[in-house]
Amino acid sequence: MSCQKGNIGRTRKQKYQNVSKFKNNMFDTSKMTKEINAIEHKGVCDHCKGVLEWKVHYRKYKPLTQAKKCVRCLEKNVIRAYYIMCDDCGAKDNLCCKCGLSQDAPIPRPVPAVEEEREQAEFEVDIKFLRERQRRKFHRLMKQGMSGEEALAKLNVTPNKQANGGDGEDDEDDDDDDSDLDEDNST
Repeated sequence: MSCQKGNIGRTRKQKYQNVSKFKNNMFDTSKMTKEINAIEHKGVCDHCKGVLEWKVHYRKYKPLTQAKKCVRCLEKNVIRAYYIMCDDCGAKDNLCCKCGLSQDAPIPRPVPAVEEEREQAEFEVDIKFLRERQRRKFHRLMKQGMSGEEALAKLNVTPNKQANGGDGEDDEDDDDDDSDLDEDNST
């Protein structure tokens, strides 16, 4: 049609104009759509981030059902759709995990879930070793809106003291009592 004789200068507007902008969750309240809308795209360059955001906005994003193989380490570590590299390989060489190109500016990387779980477990252990009075005060401070670390700092509690089962001063008193018993036994 474009090669048709006399069709060179003819331009015409779009026949059907959109009345309203597309909304990807207008009538859909499915759990999958909500999960896809909540995805954060980390470890990618600005161009790739824009492409992924477009796919999410216009409901073209299809999440992975199984992990894919990374092109660098050749292990099944890629858990995000449209990525070609795992987070570890991308972070090691500062590469975009979607297109694989090197970037001058550092790319924001996600915090590994393993580290978060480990920190959470350590935090729960610290709370477990608190005395009952301190534990109740800790929970009151948390309800007031303080973070867990601030609340522990306000209680003047360090994890090392709690791991020993109490304050360091109590242990010293026990040593003094033992030495008195030794002196009594020797005489």
